[in-house]
Amino acid sequence: MTSSIQDIDVFALCKEHASVQGQLPLSALSRLHGDLIHTTDAVSYHVSGSVDDEHRYLLHLSITGTLPMNCQRCAEELSHPLLVDNTLQLVHTEAELDDEEEELNAIMSGKAEIEKIVGSKNYDLLNLLEDEIILSLPIVIAHEVCEQTLPTSVGEKVSPFDALMTLKNK
Repeated sequence: MTSSIQDIDVFALCKEHASVQGQLPLSALSRLHGDLIHTTDAVSYHVSGSVDDEHRYLLHLSITGTLPMNCQRCAEELSHPLLVDNTLQLVHTEAELDDEEEELNAIMSGKAEIEKIVGSKNYDLLNLLEDEIILSLPIVIAHEVCEQTLPTSVGEKVSPFDALMTLKNK
């Protein structure tokens, strides 16, 4: 296996019950740059492979750290804690992926299986780690309680119907 996380044989990682770990610089997460205040920090990752009793190749991903982001409520800096802990099943071809209808039925019945992804001998693990970070983010990044709030308006609130009344009276 190579030391670059952008070119890893994930099947060999699983067969050997091996792992890779390290620091992932935020500057390498290009799809997150627009949401981050700065990209000088790093997050920690640990990826381990295994093969279960049913001969399924499993990747366990763990990513921890803090993302410097803006609170969408008060626009102040927020240190968003990052904790990703996920297991994925590797398959060789797209044909081995679950049928979407079958997967939805499993979720609805409460019997959801481990998510499957197509692996390869030169897999881009950096891209997968970035995907997992993005998927872990809430829709709205905000403090639990903001110290200050942005003003919603200056002075009295104006009703949207006031403009209609003005037009009607003309």
